[in-house]
Amino acid sequence: MAYQISIKQGNLLEEDNATFIVNASNTRLLLGSGVSMSFKRHCGVELQEEMRLKLELLGQPLSKGDVVATSSANATNFTYSLHAAIMDYNQYTKGNNKYPTLDDIKLTLENIELYLEWYTTKNSESIKLVLPLLGCGVGGLNIADVSHIYESFFSRSVSFVCNVVIYVYNLEDYTVVSGIRKLT
Repeated sequence: MAYQISIKQGNLLEEDNATFIVNASNTRLLLGSGVSMSFKRHCGVELQEEMRLKLELLGQPLSKGDVVATSSANATNFTYSLHAAIMDYNQYTKGNNKYPTLDDIKLTLENIELYLEWYTTKNSESIKLVLPLLGCGVGGLNIADVSHIYESFFSRSVSFVCNVVIYVYNLEDYTVVSGIRKLT
């Protein structure tokens, strides 16, 4: 089976009936700006508290590429939040080291897929994964470069059924992403 991909422009948190929506977060799981701020507004402050507790239970700092699952808190249109540590906000991280690399995005997608595989062992229905172009906002990565990573990753065969909805910020980004051969 292969991932089924669609591309949309707008607010990913308005997507209905999603299993997982990905939050482009940071290693401290702080809901700050961009997609993370949208999560805070949509899901409520309870989500931030759940994220804090998850990080505390882990007992160690996250690294770029790590993914942590929580509920959707007060949101009713999706089941789980997947918080992808894209920016490194750990103590003493300075300069370019705090920003994601393309390898960090690849690792993040691999870690997201682990949650998808876990979910399918417990549930037989298909999955709907909603995610932004990770690392392209504050992270500063090139949209076309990240789109090519998505193309390569989501064109692989997997053992489960998953509809992937990739959200972009504006029409210009949509044009770039929809120009990538296998994403349309």
